Amino acid sequence: MPTEPQPLATRLLLTLTLLLGITLAGITVMNRLGADRWWFGAFNLYLPQMIWALPAVLLFLALLLVNRRWAWAPLLCVAWVFGPVMGLSWGLQPSAELSELPLRVMTWNVKFGTRDNALLFDEIRRQQPDLLLLQDVGGLLVSPYREFFREWQVRQYGQFVIASRLPLADLELQRLNNPGEADNCFALRCRLMVAGSEITVYNVHLLTPRDALSAVWSGIRRPRSLLRAGNELSGNVATRLTQAGRLRELLRQEPGTVIVAGDLNSPDASQVCDLLRDAGLHDAFAQGGRGYGYSYGHFLLWDRLPLRHLSFIRIDHIMMNSRIRSVRCWSGTAGASDHRPVIADLLVKSPSAGKPQ
Repeated sequence: MPTEPQPLATRLLLTLTLLLGITLAGITVMNRLGADRWWFGAFNLYLPQMIWALPAVLLFLALLLVNRRWAWAPLLCVAWVFGPVMGLSWGLQPSAELSELPLRVMTWNVKFGTRDNALLFDEIRRQQPDLLLLQDVGGLLVSPYREFFREWQVRQYGQFVIASRLPLADLELQRLNNPGEADNCFALRCRLMVAGSEITVYNVHLLTPRDALSAVWSGIRRPRSLLRAGNELSGNVATRLTQAGRLRELLRQEPGTVIVAGDLNSPDASQVCDLLRDAGLHDAFAQGGRGYGYSYGHFLLWDRLPLRHLSFIRIDHIMMNSRIRSVRCWSGTAGASDHRPVIADLLVKSPSAGKPQ
């Protein structure tokens, strides 16, 4: 016998669930294509992606009241958000082979050391990296903190520090923008020796989107200025892409093993990360991390709330070429800087790997 039509409330809630699913599909496709191709996609990249689960939770609760037989439908959207949309990773974390050398790398935008320097250096001691790359150092290495690095090999220029327990050689400052531009951008390059294996290391800090994102927030409150703010964000993305493009060209000229680490100010779904992947790099967290690995955002919305240690975006990266594997990658403490550090246990192919015995 014919079934009775669904009550109006059920049909409405299921229609809203379908629309939410279509929205999530659009976000997923946009992220695959490089979300910052469009200013609204770039804006969404820097939002806490968990907000997209909120309407699904509300729809779930409403369906429990109206027609619980369909309550599972919005839960699929919740799983979609907490999976692909939020960037859930589940690295396999393989064991080392005999021909591979272990290396622990740590990168951290320490934000001039203006928050909690004692916690900052305690975290470095706790993580015990072999190679440490710092950005926005400011005067952090003046006494008494210079003593901390007494037994390290240290290379510093401007905001950058590369410190290592292993031998470092050379030091080059590579410009990533045109001379005379307002936003000077550089990368610090040096060579690291690991048991006879030479690794080229780049310490990078790309342009921040902070002011452009603030302009879009203001434009949402004043819609007449939203288009102008969107254009400003697109220009900000274009500048960061220019910097990443110059870095890509430098990387293509590197014949050996390469590590690039730092504050890229770019989530994994950005065109910036796509450009670096195009240069032959892969991301340490995407390969060896578990969970979300967020490194930023914990101070923006809830600095004075119990959730102040909750980060929601991954813009700090450790990337490397095919001669290095990541077996584990994670983010560290939230209390010492506006950024969390990113730490990775890497395996480097030894110089003899692949040679006939």
